[in-house]
Amino acid sequence: MSDVKKGQDWLDAHTNKVDPYKRLMEMKVTEEIMEKINDAKFAWLDLIVEGHMSVICAKANGGKTTLMVHAAGEMAAAGYKVIYINADASASDIKHYAHHAKEFRYELINPDLTGGTPEQIVEIFKDWTRSDSDFSSTVLILDTLKKFTDMMSKNHGKGFYSILRSLTAKGMTVICLAHTNKYDGQDGKPVFEGVGDLRNDFDELVYLVPVKNDDGTITISTLIDKSRAALKDQSFLISKDREVSLLPNHVDTLSLAQYQKSLVEDADVIGFILEKIKPISRSVTELHAISQEESTGYSRKRLEGVLKRYCSGNCHDPKWLAMAAPTYGIKYGNINPDYAAKLKSEWGLKV
Repeated sequence: MSDVKKGQDWLDAHTNKVDPYKRLMEMKVTEEIMEKINDAKFAWLDLIVEGHMSVICAKANGGKTTLMVHAAGEMAAAGYKVIYINADASASDIKHYAHHAKEFRYELINPDLTGGTPEQIVEIFKDWTRSDSDFSSTVLILDTLKKFTDMMSKNHGKGFYSILRSLTAKGMTVICLAHTNKYDGQDGKPVFEGVGDLRNDFDELVYLVPVKNDDGTITISTLIDKSRAALKDQSFLISKDREVSLLPNHVDTLSLAQYQKSLVEDADVIGFILEKIKPISRSVTELHAISQEESTGYSRKRLEGVLKRYCSGNCHDPKWLAMAAPTYGIKYGNINPDYAAKLKSEWGLKV
């Protein structure tokens, strides 16, 4: 061994040389982690994992309470002791939920109507963490999370989440309902309300993305943001009477919600195009020429974008057909209502 190598070995041994990869390797996916993912037992569908902390986020009136009330009934029927703490509903809504809880045999707790407070409930949770009870068959649902902790306070939130984590260590399944911000992210996806630790402290973070159907029903799909098990996205139909049914296929409601937003923004251009293609199919060049003649102010780029966005093949609810045509490339014309309905049903939507 050279003197240089000996000197380097001595230096490494006496200076406690830091492994540059050590901190990163603490996040390495190990066999143990993979076994936990594969061995996860679901309490409800492929969404709620037994013994995990899950947070379900949606906008106000986004269907989270209706969906979880339905889930509570199904989990109770499966043999779990379900405790649903609703600290966010009005007295009239609680009456409806109480009938459901009685029918499906789970416990409905409301501090406002019984002289209690969310703070007292948190103290009860602390007592549970100190008990020797086995909570492996218990499902706790908190509606909503902001009633029990300050969502904008990092320290306050962490303290409450640590209590819930202690309950999961005793086998309890914890589900928290939370709100999303009023405005979506730049990618169009919802963003949870509160500090970033919310995502870090929960095992699963799932968004609910609703779209309203023409008949007054609501289609809701999950958008899994974080998971420590093999979750699968699901879609549900909520009737006007708040009845919930599981749909056979997942519906991309995020794209549909973005479509509905675009529909409002493009309404005037859509109306112009529909009027001009009603008597005869036209190309973007022809439509742009008409727009210039009538001084509507629609640029070729704007017309082309709207034509492509709502044509058959690109849209779940197409406004017109796109047809190959000599010289013009593509012409746009009227679409048969039956064919439009068929395309809509293929997206899993009601027609």
